[in-house]
Amino acid sequence: MNLNFIFKAQGVVLIINGLGSLFLGSLWISQGTGWTSTPDLITFGQFVGVVLFVNGIWSWRFPDIAGENIKSIGMLFAFGGLLFTAIILFHIITGAVAGATPYVNVVLTALFAIAFYIYSR
Repeated sequence: MNLNFIFKAQGVVLIINGLGSLFLGSLWISQGTGWTSTPDLITFGQFVGVVLFVNGIWSWRFPDIAGENIKSIGMLFAFGGLLFTAIILFHIITGAVAGATPYVNVVLTALFAIAFYIYSR
């Protein structure tokens, strides 16, 4: 495994999550959070879906365009992954989200953060 692979793998996960949020909003909200799906939440979920999709594209492309700066960008992704892990974990602990999706996401996000850190040193 190398840093390029980690960027690409995270890109795939983000793109899948983004497409799910964008095109399967009601399911994404009810199954992913345990909340009642409303038109307002679906609209917000679509916005989040575009953000996830764009971040996925960035993650996929960074290894190709970063050159010698790839490790610096990897450290930024490690820090971002730490923040995402913390907020997902906070929402799980406080009961703000429920279901399998937050647990899968917190594990994946933590693993990506750790991998980015290790391979960017």
